[in-house]
Amino acid sequence: MIIELNRLWGPVRPYLAQQVSELYGRHDGSILEAGPFSGLAFELAEKGIGTSFHMAVFPVDVAHALKDEARRLELTAKVSIAETDEALIGVPPEAFDLALFRGAFFFPSFFRADLSAIYGSLKAGGMALLGGGFGRYTPGHVIRAMEKRSKDLNQALGRVRVKEEDLWSALEAGRMKDKATMITEGGLWVVLRKG
Repeated sequence: MIIELNRLWGPVRPYLAQQVSELYGRHDGSILEAGPFSGLAFELAEKGIGTSFHMAVFPVDVAHALKDEARRLELTAKVSIAETDEALIGVPPEAFDLALFRGAFFFPSFFRADLSAIYGSLKAGGMALLGGGFGRYTPGHVIRAMEKRSKDLNQALGRVRVKEEDLWSALEAGRMKDKATMITEGGLWVVLRKG
């Protein structure tokens, strides 16, 4: 189901990449994409947003599917893909300028994103974007074409509704509140910045 969901979201990637590019404000740097809902790093690599790209994904089936996609897109030399878990085992500390983790807060029965591991993966001056949604730039017709199936798959995977105050509580518990801002347009996203 996760693999189907990642494929379904393919048409959304260019629009999410636009928002990521705007927030990141750079075209260099090392980029990490973490978690099961991955694939945006391919779009960033193709658009030249960043200079090195690493995906740290789970479960193992998702890693295999993304490796197949990397081959199809001829991006195996540009995007490395490794298996990890929700604690981001094997992800080096202080190695990335930008970290992305889509779906980070919405599947508590499946996994709980480790905020300190994400934050710890960032270099000084780095930024992380965690959360979910279609982003502010995805056109209505793209959303409508896949919204129903996406909702069904998300529900089957145990997606829960999360409110802003829930995220602020999670950030406070993880001692990240002072490093965070929230974006509520086009979904619910947390931006963490490392000083």
